[in-house]
Amino acid sequence: MVQVLHGDVEEEVVAPGEDEDVEGTSSEDMALIRETTPHVFCRRTALGGSGDSSPHTAHGALAALRAVSRRLYGTARLDGRRLAVVGLGRVGARLARLLAAEGAVLTVTDVDPDKRRIGDELGAVWRSPDETLTADVDIVVPAALGSVLTRRTAADLRCRAVVGPANNQLATPDVADLLHQRGILWVPDYVASAGGVVNAVSTELHRASADEARARVRAIEDTVGEVVDTARRHGRTPAQAASELARRRLHAAPDPAAPPTASPGAGTR
Repeated sequence: MVQVLHGDVEEEVVAPGEDEDVEGTSSEDMALIRETTPHVFCRRTALGGSGDSSPHTAHGALAALRAVSRRLYGTARLDGRRLAVVGLGRVGARLARLLAAEGAVLTVTDVDPDKRRIGDELGAVWRSPDETLTADVDIVVPAALGSVLTRRTAADLRCRAVVGPANNQLATPDVADLLHQRGILWVPDYVASAGGVVNAVSTELHRASADEARARVRAIEDTVGEVVDTARRHGRTPAQAASELARRRLHAAPDPAAPPTASPGAGTR
């Protein structure tokens, strides 16, 4: 998020919205913002950026869905699994195509009725947004704007899990507890939608190869598995488990401001 105050841009890391069609930012916008702040990801590759984040976000969400399928059904395979995709923007449409290729049985929706052609292309059932969110399916996949999970919708859901790339899915934090009480597995959106960020950081900061970056995106499956297993083991919500995992990883990471530690024997001959 960028805030422009009196002509100045706050020094924050900026990247496109995970669903650029919905949230309205693109690689071109990142190039423009780069003229004001250096803390920008996902500019076009020709300008030294990592490019469009949406394919990587979609693949990361697919990895998250495989992890959840493994925990709920004993297999990461998604063929025959009933999924409801809410939102067919740049990320949602890519993810829906990936799921169709996996053999999933899809119900899809979007606020733009022209997106129905994507559903027809994939052989998916088209429903209204409200009907799709509360459809009788295995997994609901939020892939549009946030705050889709409210106290009301949490009570109306008929799925076993909610896993998708939409940002800020919870209208209020307590909805995570309501879902947990109902036995509905919710993977925190900042984990399920991390593929675009993981690819951008791997490519632009770590200078990883394309293969290495893809492997890190696929590893979201392992992260989601760890979050879900930790939550079950300790009787906590996945949101609580994800926060604890993040704190542990941050605590274990080296302090970038600390002076380098001399290796054993340094300074001796």
